[in-house]
Amino acid sequence: MRNKRILKILLIFTILILICSALFFIPYKKHFVFIESETNEITAHVPVIEDRFKIRYTHSIHLSDVIESYRLDDEGNLVMTELEYEDFNIGMPSNAGEGERFVEKDGKYFIEDMKRKLPEFRLLVGDVDAELVFLFAGKELDLKKSLERGKIYTFRAQRLSIYQQLEGVNIYE
Repeated sequence: MRNKRILKILLIFTILILICSALFFIPYKKHFVFIESETNEITAHVPVIEDRFKIRYTHSIHLSDVIESYRLDDEGNLVMTELEYEDFNIGMPSNAGEGERFVEKDGKYFIEDMKRKLPEFRLLVGDVDAELVFLFAGKELDLKKSLERGKIYTFRAQRLSIYQQLEGVNIYE
């Protein structure tokens, strides 16, 4: 009788350990992730607490700010919604695409009403002293401090397990 009790307790304890272990590895919480392209490892992540964000960078030729605005759709795609810039020259559009609006305001150019869906995109962190900022939930996160210069990262939204959250650095905290 005593052996049966011990066996039941061990069985329950084993089941609890298996359940906790499984939960540790099951992706559950959505994050914006920066995956180093060469190693395919999560380098940094930001928990998704709102569905909109921006990336501001200094254009390498014009040396002026460019701001790309995005939102996250229900399927987890990144949707580019607006582009803001100051110069028309090399690498910048001179007009809006189909269904989009081109607006000039206060010496800046905007392409609004964009609906360009991307499952992910590549981000080069240049080895120059130019701005690269992730604007999210009222914070400006300097990506040049969090990511290695000269590296290419894949950026996307994905669910992470507790284990995966331990891999990269949460740059939002």
